[in-house]
Amino acid sequence: MRVFLFALLLLTATTSQAGTRGQFLGMQLIVNIASVMYDGSNDSSPHVLFEAMNRPEQDSMVGRGKVLEAPQKVLNFICARKGENNYHCAIYIHQSPLARIGPGMAHFEARGAEARALFEQFHTQDNRFSFRDGDGLFMIEATPERFVMKFNANGV
Repeated sequence: MRVFLFALLLLTATTSQAGTRGQFLGMQLIVNIASVMYDGSNDSSPHVLFEAMNRPEQDSMVGRGKVLEAPQKVLNFICARKGENNYHCAIYIHQSPLARIGPGMAHFEARGAEARALFEQFHTQDNRFSFRDGDGLFMIEATPERFVMKFNANGV
């Protein structure tokens, strides 16, 4: 019993400090990546993602930031600057032919023209874009032909 209680406390402490979390809302999953974590430490993941976006800054629903434009509105992707060294990214993945979502997981994949449209909105190197958050729960792998985004509460 003590081992079970210790494991539960350890799991709670670990997840409560996470900078990345997902919230399933039925027809969409929201991935939030915050630079200021619950324990007061800092995660650079949303800042890295903000800088990687090849988009102009504009006002958005989460503050001044960069907004990814997705074909067919299957995805809302916003990274905002909240203050000095404080960034926040909110990625809304909508249930669609391009996305499979459920509690604690999302898999978004676009190919062809849709993939190229998303890919071109990031600064890339060697015709490729790759991103993983500091918690290992969210990733993007993209080329002009294929754009994949995954979230898994257990790790990607």
